[in-house]
Amino acid sequence: MPKLMPVAVTNIAANIADRPAYMTFVIANQKYSTARKRTPFILKALSEGAAAHGRVTITTNRVSLADEYGHVFQTLAPLPDVITAVQLGLMRSKTREIGPRRQTKARYTLTVALVTPRATYRCLNTELSVLPALLTWVHDYHLTLVDPLGLANSSFDLPHLTNAQFETLTRDTPYFAWCQTIGSQLN
Repeated sequence: MPKLMPVAVTNIAANIADRPAYMTFVIANQKYSTARKRTPFILKALSEGAAAHGRVTITTNRVSLADEYGHVFQTLAPLPDVITAVQLGLMRSKTREIGPRRQTKARYTLTVALVTPRATYRCLNTELSVLPALLTWVHDYHLTLVDPLGLANSSFDLPHLTNAQFETLTRDTPYFAWCQTIGSQLN
């Protein structure tokens, strides 16, 4: 049975400190996201893209977090005393492909936690090609990187990660388990 991973599917601004949320990353005007503008009902039923996506915009002097409607709810300076750590992780979940055989495939999701003295903002992104740009930003601003899987130094082509490579990276860690993202209702 997969490990259940509650995620904020709505009201990202109020819930991101308690539950991770899918976030589009924009770094140096490059957008990293697999979010759909509108998700057809059949894909929601298959748990593919049903969650709302917020946005993390990283510019030269600020990090802005916006909710699913584009309203900025937090702005941070990219300084080591403001963002005390950037934590990376990787999880996998199963998605069903549309078709007569109902095949499943693995979906890999990068977890990025922006740790501040007041809150931790946990972001999820399925566009693994964001990692090099994110690592460059962390390095350029001398932020503390917490990378228990060694993603920063991995020789694997993360956007084309295979299940065997994922298992090599995550063996004997909490990231090894299959996850199922579920919407969470928070009061």
